[in-house]
Amino acid sequence: MLINLLLGLLCVFWAACAVHKLADINSFTHNLKQYQWVPPIHANVLVVGLILVEAICATLLLLPTFQLIGLFLAGALLLAYSGLIALNIYSGNQDFDCGCLFGSQEQRLSVSLLWRNAGILLLHVIAAIGVQFAAPSASDVLISILFGAVTLLIGVIAQQLFRNQSHINAVRR
Repeated sequence: MLINLLLGLLCVFWAACAVHKLADINSFTHNLKQYQWVPPIHANVLVVGLILVEAICATLLLLPTFQLIGLFLAGALLLAYSGLIALNIYSGNQDFDCGCLFGSQEQRLSVSLLWRNAGILLLHVIAAIGVQFAAPSASDVLISILFGAVTLLIGVIAQQLFRNQSHINAVRR
């Protein structure tokens, strides 16, 4: 059951990533152009491709037969994102919005993004190990998606609270 809940969380995470980028595709395109070492692919093809792969990852995580493939694909994408972030931090090119999930506020490249991605990657590894021993049913998948959506909402609220901590402290005074 825990693996199914984790799969639901990861499914909602990847769907939210794709929707976030699609909702403001111009901003995502601009953010992607700020990165160094991006493969020399036409920007529009790369943007659409990344959004499509994220949506495919979310879809594969829903389908019990393809969950392991979805986890490997999502993990590979997360590793690619992390590698690109690390290369840009290492070269000193980090003063721009990462184009990551959540919020209208900018999130600059930082080592904390790499730690966050490492944590998310660990969840993918745990899910991949669990998928090999579990056989989810359709009801498990629906419960997993609901759990993932609620968890993601709590994460968004927590992230917004952290970002507004200075304003909250000012109100308390």
